[in-house]
Amino acid sequence: MKVNPDFFELTPLAQRFVSQLAQCRRLGIKVHEGSEHHVLLELPYSQALIGYPDTGVIHGGVITTLIDTASGTAVVCAIQEKFQTLEISPTLDLRVDYMRPAEPGKSVYAFAECYRLSSNIAFTRAIAYQDSIDEPIAHAVGSFMRISPEMVGETFRNALLEDNVILGPVVTELAHCPDEAQSPKPMDVKEIVRRVAELNDFGHLLEQVPYARFIGMEVERFGDELVCRLPSRDANIGNPVLPAIHGGVIAGFMEMSAIVQLMVFMQTSRVPKVVDFSIDYLRAGLHKDTFAECIITRQGRRVANVNISCWQTNRKQLIATARAHFLID
Repeated sequence: MKVNPDFFELTPLAQRFVSQLAQCRRLGIKVHEGSEHHVLLELPYSQALIGYPDTGVIHGGVITTLIDTASGTAVVCAIQEKFQTLEISPTLDLRVDYMRPAEPGKSVYAFAECYRLSSNIAFTRAIAYQDSIDEPIAHAVGSFMRISPEMVGETFRNALLEDNVILGPVVTELAHCPDEAQSPKPMDVKEIVRRVAELNDFGHLLEQVPYARFIGMEVERFGDELVCRLPSRDANIGNPVLPAIHGGVIAGFMEMSAIVQLMVFMQTSRVPKVVDFSIDYLRAGLHKDTFAECIITRQGRRVANVNISCWQTNRKQLIATARAHFLID
């Protein structure tokens, strides 16, 4: 794939911004291009990001993280070009429609643009793809809240203006294998679900999904209610100033929570595949334990609809809500 990093003057700014996000450093996300009109990012393939062990396909939450990062970076570049100032814009909402699964063993690219800047809101659209942008893996639209430059903070602003200045925790980048994918592993979903029901052993289920291990997800059952937990981890940080969890990690955690809910209560014969995922961020997800619960609002023969709520210290003060459709057969 040909890219033109030298042609676009805002590429260094985009690279410095993405490098400040611990989750992106962990994923090994690379910035190829950055301008006032677009950014182009690459996510290398890694076996640690697999969401469907039977095919080797990466988890939808990883795609969401890539798209969220690309969209947020596009906003940073657009504001810098138009107003000659640095602003950090938190995600308000993001909708991702999945067209096809990402092919195992290949990098995923995200092309994002900020197509509208108002005094308070930035609007974005993005495409995730592999070989050709004309054959997308996912389409997304999002909106981001503009905050005043003063709220960025001098330390973070300086980090975006200087090379080789990294804030936040030190994380180890994943081992990537761009030329070879993990051989698909047969997954007896019915047996796994049976074991969960009989032994209340969610650890065995989560152990089968590399992405669930990657973010550190846990699940507990209280009667007919499942509560999913995302423990506080430095590698999941997005905003190093607050610090706060990367919005894509929150989305991936919520998506995986819905998958577990469907597998356990709908007795699915395979891992449900996400069709679309729409998330609203209500407040910052701070660097602390995070919880999620799901409600299956509708189940047909092939498609299920799930609502997901996410909170931290207070169940009544949600940090995010989401709605998603899944193929279950």
